[in-house]
Amino acid sequence: MPRRSYAQYDAAARSLDVVGERWTLLIVRELAFGPRRYTDLHADLPGISTDVLAARLKELEADGVVERRTFAPSAPVRVYDLTDRGRELVPVVMALAAWGSPLLAEHLSTDAVRHHWYLLPLAELLRQTAGDGVVELRVEGSSCRLRFESWRAAVVPDATPEAVVTVSQKVADELLAGRLAWGDAVADGQVAVDGSSAVAARLSVGAAA
Repeated sequence: MPRRSYAQYDAAARSLDVVGERWTLLIVRELAFGPRRYTDLHADLPGISTDVLAARLKELEADGVVERRTFAPSAPVRVYDLTDRGRELVPVVMALAAWGSPLLAEHLSTDAVRHHWYLLPLAELLRQTAGDGVVELRVEGSSCRLRFESWRAAVVPDATPEAVVTVSQKVADELLAGRLAWGDAVADGQVAVDGSSAVAARLSVGAAA
């Protein structure tokens, strides 16, 4: 079945032809932190059928956004990963997550939750205070390393962090919903900032301001 197209000679429309289908950007979100097995993707995209996931991955491969490769630390495992072109979408997903944070004010009992889903929207809160540098962000056992550069943040798994920020799920809920300010959370000890770098100092000073 051919994919739908907006049939418009416009960059935004062309982009949405590729990533505008349901589930597509959430697959990018899952792959933002590194390669994943098909079974892991399916487990962390509750509600998606195996047929739809397989179709979306096939489309993303054809469009050069995702690639399949063999990961073999001990035994060969097939994984999906973002291509260089696909990684260019991660800041887009971050911006979308930041824009949608106020919509988290209501937490329904039927909502699925994964702790790593907090990482990208929280990255925007850190970016506003951290300045340039690398920060490791931890939420209930899930973590990622982020490089902040002026107006953007990028996931950098192999970079050495200059500060480590630890947030509980409860506090993350309050921060993202706008019920708790970042500065107040750190000043009250609800967010831990560890490190002796300038980045850690800015995060801590931002808390006291």
